[in-house]
Amino acid sequence: MTLPPVIRIFFALDLPADTKESLGRYIGTLKKKSKSHAIRWTKPENLHITLQFLPEVQSEHVTKLITNVRAQVESTFTHMMLGLGHVQLFPNPYRPRVIVLEVMPQDQLSMLASEIGKGIQSANYEIETRPFRAHLTLGRIKQPQDANLSFLNEVLAPDIKNIRVDEVVLFRSEPQPEGSKYTSLERITLSRLQSVS
Repeated sequence: MTLPPVIRIFFALDLPADTKESLGRYIGTLKKKSKSHAIRWTKPENLHITLQFLPEVQSEHVTKLITNVRAQVESTFTHMMLGLGHVQLFPNPYRPRVIVLEVMPQDQLSMLASEIGKGIQSANYEIETRPFRAHLTLGRIKQPQDANLSFLNEVLAPDIKNIRVDEVVLFRSEPQPEGSKYTSLERITLSRLQSVS
């Protein structure tokens, strides 16, 4: 794949197809209830859990980033079991910009994001300094002042537990008018170690 000189990328956990389908139905119900054009809903195929985001990377550095991140996580992490929790509003309920589902276990995901961050920094790129909060983005609020979000309490979020993830995926993000397009560039396996049950 030929890449342009500068790209946007992020390291993330992808979700199994059945989880995306279930969440897609939930998002579809929310969309109908919202009756609003002020929210841009996430397409089911784009659902993921971001661990580190890099808005501007030289394409020639991508191989080094992958090598460094792989070295950090492959020897440290085995597969993970995730669960999805309640609907939340980011950054806070008073000035909401994003509708998300909380993701557990936060401590393990935070450690994974931190190790990926070390790999990124060793390739001479800066990482986000705000505290990490694992979440799954359902929709982005384009005009917060126009969005009545009371409908969020009318739909029960699907009870999804025990989502197994075996790899960290490096995605390229290409912003487009109808929402970003994501392309997988590399998959880093998390299941090399013996899992402790």
